[in-house]
Amino acid sequence: MPKPQSLTIDLKQTESFLQIFPRSPVQVSNPSTWQGIFLAHHRQPAWEMPENHVSQHILSVNIGAASKVERVIDGQLQRERFLPGNTAIYPSEVDYTLRWERDVEFILLGIDPVLLQQTAIDVLNQNTVELVPLLDTTDPLIHSMALTLKAELENSQLGGRMYVEAIAQSLSIHLLRNYSVHPKAIPTALTAGLPKHKLHQAVDYIHEHLQHELTLADIAAVVQMSPFHFARLFKQSTGLAPHQFVIRCRVERAKELLLRGQMAIADIAIEVGFANQSHLNRHFKRIVGVTPKIALENSKNVSRTAKA
Repeated sequence: MPKPQSLTIDLKQTESFLQIFPRSPVQVSNPSTWQGIFLAHHRQPAWEMPENHVSQHILSVNIGAASKVERVIDGQLQRERFLPGNTAIYPSEVDYTLRWERDVEFILLGIDPVLLQQTAIDVLNQNTVELVPLLDTTDPLIHSMALTLKAELENSQLGGRMYVEAIAQSLSIHLLRNYSVHPKAIPTALTAGLPKHKLHQAVDYIHEHLQHELTLADIAAVVQMSPFHFARLFKQSTGLAPHQFVIRCRVERAKELLLRGQMAIADIAIEVGFANQSHLNRHFKRIVGVTPKIALENSKNVSRTAKA
């Protein structure tokens, strides 16, 4: 009897999950919002997964109890106890099947191979990328990034698209440095930040497009640099990662509009590029120390006192 053909799975297509899992994810990121990376939070019963190969590089992070896992990958049988907080790595396009014997809870992070390869080209001048498959490894950084992205998804993407891009890029570099077949050291920047004219170009572009959905790739393209090198040199120049700088610019612009007293707070939030008033409130209070409403009331009190 011929062997069943391995399933081809693209986990950016949400319906694909039910081809290999008995239940849909508890929560999954929107592929049109997160570029190059996706997250799916799963709670699954005991299960034997059909043989498949996935279009993305997959990191499975255990956020539940320890469980015994049996995996056959490229014809090799592996058995491990998948411990809480640990990570399994499944390179893209590699055939594998899994079996576990109890309820499990885990996060799947999918990395687009195009993102990983472009990072390898930009950072290492390396054209080929091959990740090492691992069934159970302790990696606090991957665990932390997975939980951070899960929180970002649960908080309606409070940090914004650039924040997710920054994590995706950092995760890609971490995988290249630690889990590729031929790992290479990440080179250290030789310059102290961006040239002044490029920094001014980037900052001007950010200020001119605050109301839009800014991406790291868009800003880097303005100064004709790769996202990786731009982000690293921009932080050296400003002391802030690009997504942090953008949030501060949006809060400052919101403060200016607020003090003019001509727009509602909800309208100001949209005008400066926040998703909604709640997002503005959280970042405004974190950076300014008070909510927009209190800042507005304080400015009115100051104005009345001055007139008196």
